[in-house]
Amino acid sequence: MEFGIIGTSIWQQNMPLLERLTVDRDSKIETIQKLKEILGLEELIYLSTCNRVEFIFVKPRHISNNTILHKMIDFFFKNNTTISFFPNDFFTYSGKEAISHLFRMTSSLESLVIGETQISSQFKTAYEEAQAAGWCGPMLNSLAKEALMIAKRVKKETTISDGSVSMASLATNELKNTLDKIDAPKVAIVGSGEMSVKMAKYIKDIFNGQIVFVNRTLAKAEKLASEYKCESIALDKFLESPIEIDAIITATAATGPVFDFEFLKKLQKMNKQIVCIDLAIPRDFSFDFNGAENITLIDIPFLKSKAQSNLRQKFVEASRADEIVRDAVLQYLSRRIEVSLKPIFNESYKESMDFARKAYDDLFSHRMQSLPEEEKEAVFELISKVIGHSSFQPVKMLSNRFVEMRSNIDLAEIASIRKEAI
Repeated sequence: MEFGIIGTSIWQQNMPLLERLTVDRDSKIETIQKLKEILGLEELIYLSTCNRVEFIFVKPRHISNNTILHKMIDFFFKNNTTISFFPNDFFTYSGKEAISHLFRMTSSLESLVIGETQISSQFKTAYEEAQAAGWCGPMLNSLAKEALMIAKRVKKETTISDGSVSMASLATNELKNTLDKIDAPKVAIVGSGEMSVKMAKYIKDIFNGQIVFVNRTLAKAEKLASEYKCESIALDKFLESPIEIDAIITATAATGPVFDFEFLKKLQKMNKQIVCIDLAIPRDFSFDFNGAENITLIDIPFLKSKAQSNLRQKFVEASRADEIVRDAVLQYLSRRIEVSLKPIFNESYKESMDFARKAYDDLFSHRMQSLPEEEKEAVFELISKVIGHSSFQPVKMLSNRFVEMRSNIDLAEIASIRKEAI
């Protein structure tokens, strides 16, 4: 068995593909369970955020990542031929490269905003969902826990997260710059998830904005409105008759556009400039909003361009974090190989001890019968230590050597070589 990862992200610059691979919350468990069975995967974690979708899995060694990718494409695009993509729109990793990518990703080194801490909590949630669904076994349990620990270590041992920005803070800064001349702008926040709450906090902290929470379930909007001491409205009512606003921020889990051309026309009748910030995958604003009159659309691809300056500023600390990750990958692989090798060497140890016991019995029953029992036991204890040291000391050396030589170790092959040697 070996680790593998297949995914796509905003770095691949194919948003329709990213949207198509995003499974809605209501059908996630059923859909991913079916996918796991079709792909023949032993273990699986499905991670979906606003700028990446990743399938982290354990597969039989004889099944290639390309085979899994082709089946995955059939699964997601069997009845959808409108989305075009190329092989480079996906990334695939296996073995050591998969472990390295996961450690880098959870440490935010693959993030749009280097140093953001949201990705580690998002991965933790995905891991817990996979555990609850019964998709995780010993290999992914071990790897996921290690990845989360490395993320904490990077945050603790570097300053990569100091003064860091997130997707929410980038969006809020753009909102502030756009609405700078408006006193106490009124902002509608659509959705009740983590991103929506973050946006509300930023708006309250950065400028004296008026917030209106909008949600399909009015009770959820009212709960947030009570916490932030602001207004609330049901989504269907907002769509039918939008209130006077300066901006809309949306980050829902809807499977298609929430705001369409009909809603756009209603906004334009207000005869004022309105900022629309779309942080959802798939996007909540239809393509009708692109370049529309009186509309300033800020979406994830736009924020990606803004995040490039963050990458340059974080370059030095990112290099330090990368060193931590590289070292952690080697240590993790070495420990894993060592644990796998020990049963093989343990068998040799038992055979050696059996042979030593027979030789010991023969020696003291025929040649050294007069030696006291205490001294006989002391001799056998010394023999046991020598055999134990010679049997297990090479394990760590071999583990480190295997990690240096290659990423994928065929332990069955090692076991067969050992048997031939015996």
